Amino acid sequence: MKNSSRAKQLLSGIGLLLVVAFSRADFTIEDSFEGCDYEKVYKLTNGQFLVCESYGYAYSYRPEVYTLDGGRVLVDGDEYRGRVVNGRVIETQIDGDWEGCDFDVHKLMNGMRLVCSTFFYEYAFMPSVEIFMIDGLPNKVVINGDEKSGVVVVDR
Repeated sequence: MKNSSRAKQLLSGIGLLLVVAFSRADFTIEDSFEGCDYEKVYKLTNGQFLVCESYGYAYSYRPEVYTLDGGRVLVDGDEYRGRVVNGRVIETQIDGDWEGCDFDVHKLMNGMRLVCSTFFYEYAFMPSVEIFMIDGLPNKVVINGDEKSGVVVVDR
């Protein structure tokens, strides 16, 4: 019984390698891939998003992504739990100096407002802001490349 199970795993792995070797990628990550973490989101070149549902570290630039059955994806040859979903990203900037959050409100260049329900300090002049609006997930706010908790964006 044990050998039969191992043989099935081996054949499954060989089949997976054959699928990857003889097919085109389903998707490509837009920029760097720095492994998966739960609910980490990567932009794909087709406008969709890869949402990670497991943890694993790896690094590659613009890797190919294959979707497998059972909520699994293959990224640059490594298997992760994850899914490809629809959503959108709003890209804007803080209007002026950014000194972090102090339970306050900050104006964004697109007219929206960033509302802080926490405290942290960092400084930047007009840092970039990305608002990820992904199907099935709460919105994520990324400022200068760092995801921020305790921060939401509201319309005007």
